[in-house]
Formats: sequence, structure tokens, C-alpha cells
Amino acid sequence: MALHGNLSEMSVADLIQHYGQNQKTTHILIRHHNQEANLFFQQGKVMHATLGNEQGEGVIYHILTWEDGLFSIEADVNPPAMTIDRSWSGLLLEGARRLDEAENITIDVDSPKELQDKEKQPMATKRKSDLLAEALQTLIEESADIDGAAVVGVDGLVYSANVPNRSMDEDMVGAAAAAVMGLSRRSVQQLKRGDFARTLIQGDDGNIIVAGLNADTFLVSLTPKAVNLGMAFAEVRDITKRLQEIL
Repeated sequence: MALHGNLSEMSVADLIQHYGQNQKTTHILIRHHNQEANLFFQQGKVMHATLGNEQGEGVIYHILTWEDGLFSIEADVNPPAMTIDRSWSGLLLEGARRLDEAENITIDVDSPKELQDKEKQPMATKRKSDLLAEALQTLIEESADIDGAAVVGVDGLVYSANVPNRSMDEDMVGAAAAAVMGLSRRSVQQLKRGDFARTLIQGDDGNIIVAGLNADTFLVSLTPKAVNLGMAFAEVRDITKRLQEIL
């Protein structure tokens, strides 16, 4: 039996996040005016999307702009094809980036003097997502102790990631780190140790350092097993301050 809803109550982005986080295999049909889009999830991954003759990631970025319409949901429907490789969180971040770009585009006809004045003006401020990515890239390039890092929301949504193993799934990083963060915060509160600062998890092949950035986001850093943890903690403190400034 299909479930039905309205985009005014649950947006396309909300649908993608909900069924992605809950690792559902689902088919969602979305109707917007005279258009129909189909989304197919397999164990939480967006595998396929169609809109008329269009399919793949482009469909996602298009329907993320839909603010009204109806949707119906059928559980346990396998996707008929695989046209999307990007994680659901990556799709949402890229969609948000494109929406930001579209909102900043204006159509105008300037006189030569106006063009000269604009050339003298400073370049537009970079988007927050770009600044986060640059900060993590600089950390990885300059650090001898940290070889991977990500900025993650408390709900598990990955804001930006730079990990050593490119086959490592961003959703897995976000979900695992969010679970660690939640447990760490609760433990600190229950044991009356003040406010959470950071936590360290050590494994046979390396370490995980989780540090809070603000009430909604945190940093997860990955290190090899043979590192100077003192230096790693110092680098985490430094990058934490930079990321807090960006956020």
C-alpha cells in the first residue's frame, strides 16, 4: 500500500535525507503540476531517477527546486536501472550548491563605466561549502599525522569530506561519526565532565578523533596507527578554530 504526502509538508530534500538515512529500498513518485519524477532507493542509496526523457543526477537537481506537489511512496521496489553513483548526502550538497549559484545569477546590461567599476570591486565571497573543502584539503596536505577528515552534522549529513580511501562511503563516515558524537556527548553529560571537547577511538590500523565545532556540527579526523597523538590533537585544535570561523 502506497503512502501519500505533499511537498509543502515534506520537501524533496527531506524525502531523500529520510529514506537515505533509514537505508530503505523505496520508489517515490513525485508530481509537480504536469510533470512526474521517479526516485528509486536501494538500501538508502539513490540509484535511479527519471523525469520525462531525462534520468540520473540531473533529475535530482531539477526536482530539488520543486516547492509544491504531491508524492506517493512504495516500499520494497527495486530500481530498474542504476544511473546515479553519488551518495544521497553528496546529491543534497551539490543540489544546494547549484541553488546558491542560481540565486546569485542576475541578468543585467552594464555600461562600459559600470563594467570598469565592477572590475575594481573585490571578488565575490566564496561559498561556505568551498571554504570547508579548502580548509580540509589544506589540513591533509600540510599534516603529517592526519590523512583524512570530514565535517559532519549531528544528523549524520556530511558537509564536506576528504578521506584517504576514495572508496570509503561518505554516508558511512557520517553515520558512524554521528553515533560516536552522540554517545560521547551523553557520556560527558551523564558523568558530569562539563562540555564535550573531543574523543579518541584507537584501532589496530589507526585512530579516529572526533571534535565538536558547534551545537550542530563536528569534525572527524582519521590518522594512521603510528602517529604522534599530541601533534594530531594540536592540529585538530587549530583546524577546529578555522572551521568554526567558516561555520
